[in-house]
Amino acid sequence: MARRPAKQPATLGRPTVMVGCVVVMVTGLQVPPPVMAGESADMVKVDMVDMVKVPAGFFTMGSEAGDRDEKPVRRVWVDAFAIDRTEVTRQHYLRCVRANACAAARPYVGLEDPLLPAVGVSWYDARRYCGWRAARLPTEAEWERAARGIGHRRYPWGNERDCSRANFGNFQGAGPCASANPGRIVPVGGFAAGASPVGALDMGGNAWEWVADWYGPYEAGQVRNPRGSRRGSQRVLRGGGCCSYFAMPRVTNRHRLVPGIVDRDIGFRCARSLAREQSQ
Repeated sequence: MARRPAKQPATLGRPTVMVGCVVVMVTGLQVPPPVMAGESADMVKVDMVDMVKVPAGFFTMGSEAGDRDEKPVRRVWVDAFAIDRTEVTRQHYLRCVRANACAAARPYVGLEDPLLPAVGVSWYDARRYCGWRAARLPTEAEWERAARGIGHRRYPWGNERDCSRANFGNFQGAGPCASANPGRIVPVGGFAAGASPVGALDMGGNAWEWVADWYGPYEAGQVRNPRGSRRGSQRVLRGGGCCSYFAMPRVTNRHRLVPGIVDRDIGFRCARSLAREQSQ
């Protein structure tokens, strides 16, 4: 996968914030006010991991201006769910390894910080970790809904490419953000200004993220809770990654790889379905 630098992340603390009616101990990640009308950040802590709630409803999935596999644009319903506020970190993944429930991630020199995304894991490893947490990988539709909101934005933060809002665009010292970002993954949550409408962080840039679906063409028309192709040879990744010259962190951008591959800029986050009554 391509590499690229990122902006130095903010210092991590542990402020307590009030979100709606829930008091959440935030692990040092500060999110700006919601930027999309009709939505707001609503967080819960599950197994010591911050997750953001995403309400049930329709959103627009895909892009006519994007790559061929981002078409057709369709109206998609997703039931209510929660998704990790950040990519799963090395320290959280290590808990699963120490519990003998997960295989060790492949180590990389220079990527030892416990707050870095858990990279060096395959799709199978990611699925196993999420299951250990009584969660799962998000579907491709859920991932895009959490990154995009209910509008037609191009990036999690809006429509303009902005190197200060995410860790992307530096491949071995070349690319649109080569002078701004470091060309490698950085600790999660360092780009608060790039938060998605629901308050999820790093959904543009940093690590590519495995999602549940097999890669395949989109189904046309209005669909409900799509799960992707029934079979395939490659799994979908989302987010754009840190270190590509060409792959921008557009919310509709799709990538695919065989599920057994690992790399220094491939990570993931987990999701969990919410109670059925919240989806009606």
